[in-house]
Amino acid sequence: QINVLQAKKKFEILDAMLSFMHAQFTFFQQGYSLLHELEPYMKKLATELDQLVIDSAVEKREMEHKHALIQQRSLSFLQDFSYDDSKVEFNVDAPNGVVMEGYLFKRASNAFKTWNRRWFSIQNSQLVYQKKLKDVLTVVVEDLRLCTVKPCEDIERRFCFEVVSPTKSCMLQADSEKLRQAWIQAVQASIASAYRESPDCYYIE
Repeated sequence: QINVLQAKKKFEILDAMLSFMHAQFTFFQQGYSLLHELEPYMKKLATELDQLVIDSAVEKREMEHKHALIQQRSLSFLQDFSYDDSKVEFNVDAPNGVVMEGYLFKRASNAFKTWNRRWFSIQNSQLVYQKKLKDVLTVVVEDLRLCTVKPCEDIERRFCFEVVSPTKSCMLQADSEKLRQAWIQAVQASIASAYRESPDCYYIE
């Protein structure tokens, strides 16, 4: 009986191994049949993928070309609307008394430190601005002789300069470096002109 049992174990194990091999063969054969049916679709998809890669490269080149054109147009736009030398010149002996005028950004003195665009002008030894052309003049500096002006680099905005008086300071921003220098020179020239026009004794009083 023991010999019979041992012999029976041998073919039962072999039968189980053979059944497993058949199951594996059937599994992979069915998988191959299924994927073989997908082969035409896979080839078609590969062709479409190649075309998509080509289209994407063409679109990328077109976008880069458009971006370059936009940058060139933006630069041309800024150059077209930039101030020429005649517009940034100042005249301390202007007949209407306006030494220089133009738009500047003014930083508010409140806690929010907001910037507002205003129409500034230097006239009658004063620095004034208007929100609109027909508005009443708001005097920022009553007497430029008591002021100093200096450029400001350590600030979050470019082209800024500061007009400092004994009681307050005013932070302003021009639209370009050339305009900033023009405004600084205009304030300095106005200060010098005011000293020439007014006697020292009047200033001391």
